[in-house]
Amino acid sequence: METKQYNIGLALSGGGVRGFAHIGALRALEDVGIKPDVIAGVSAGSIVASFYAAGMSADEIFNLFGSIDMSKFLQVDITKSGFLKLDKFKRFLETNLPIKNIEELLIPTIIAATDIEQQHEMPFTSGNIAERVVASCSIPLVFRPVKIDGSYCVDGGVLHNLPSFYLRPLCNTVIGVNVSPMKLGPIKLNVRSLAYRTYKLMTMRNVVADKQLCDLLVDIISIQGHSTFDTSAANKIAQKGYFETMKILKNSQLIKDLTK
Repeated sequence: METKQYNIGLALSGGGVRGFAHIGALRALEDVGIKPDVIAGVSAGSIVASFYAAGMSADEIFNLFGSIDMSKFLQVDITKSGFLKLDKFKRFLETNLPIKNIEELLIPTIIAATDIEQQHEMPFTSGNIAERVVASCSIPLVFRPVKIDGSYCVDGGVLHNLPSFYLRPLCNTVIGVNVSPMKLGPIKLNVRSLAYRTYKLMTMRNVVADKQLCDLLVDIISIQGHSTFDTSAANKIAQKGYFETMKILKNSQLIKDLTK
């Protein structure tokens, strides 16, 4: 078998507040003795990936974000490019990240965004972390695009909501954690709700192929009833992420082989 650049790669999907399940998944991986050699993150996954790669434990990341009302970071920006901007969130990241640039992170990390003009993937492996995480989180029509190096960037989930796509050529083993299950049901008939539902349908479709690129997939289904933006359930979401991940890890022959 071909030996690749990294042994274990961890792909963390987008999912809004359901990204707290990534924290639970990291706790479970820590408990069974798995530490990734490289991480790729999209949107919420890029937030967790950045802090973890900067040296913070799963518990430290939860303590930082668990009591925060994320709505306080949102500012109205009624322009042709979007409804909300994330300038306050960017400042929060800049203040709390112990490392400022991607290339300086303790674990190699890919922050995945989308170049909306050139219509292709933007896998950032260097540059200011906060700016690139905000780009990775910028859902089209909901948040303003972020201009980086002359390109307008939006949420990486537009093309690959589970970033195993970026890790497969680099890693012997790819573990994917998907925290964005689709919830069916009624929708409010306003522009923001329709735009977000359309985005969810798109990410649900593009994640199918990326799931197939994983050697081990953790699909956290039990969090589908939680709202994308409701931080009040952060602890419950993290717990579900832990228990669902641990159940899969304990039953995986791959994990047994990796931890021999």
